[in-house]
Amino acid sequence: MKQHRIAVCCGEGFASGFLAAHLNIFAAQEGISDKVLFVRIPYPDLYAHQHEFEMAMILPHIEWKVKDDKKQYDIPLYVIPFKVMMKPRAADFVQDCADILSMANGKGGRFFFPGEENTQRVTRLCSYAQWMAEQMEKEEHHRR
Repeated sequence: MKQHRIAVCCGEGFASGFLAAHLNIFAAQEGISDKVLFVRIPYPDLYAHQHEFEMAMILPHIEWKVKDDKKQYDIPLYVIPFKVMMKPRAADFVQDCADILSMANGKGGRFFFPGEENTQRVTRLCSYAQWMAEQMEKEEHHRR
């Protein structure tokens, strides 16, 4: 099985380096390090190195840079919502990456999950797929 390389980006690489290192540790603890490698890269360097990665996860404090960036990316760019950063489980990040890659269907540029256009308003602390499953379960429970 191929190991997916996921770029983790921020302005200069300090915060993204911290997150990438922790996600790689968590991935090893969760037994999925053979499936994914999180690599820190400063956002200003991403465009030149984008073909080394399947996608890029951008830290939320530089979301404005992504919105202002006029370059055409060939890989999906996903701004991690603030709340999701509070509870970094590698499996949640891997699930979100897989779902974004599926949504992108080979296209590049900025992607986000439905209803998460404004990352500051996102309240989930888990993967989007898990959060959606929990919401559907709550709705089903209320119908009974």
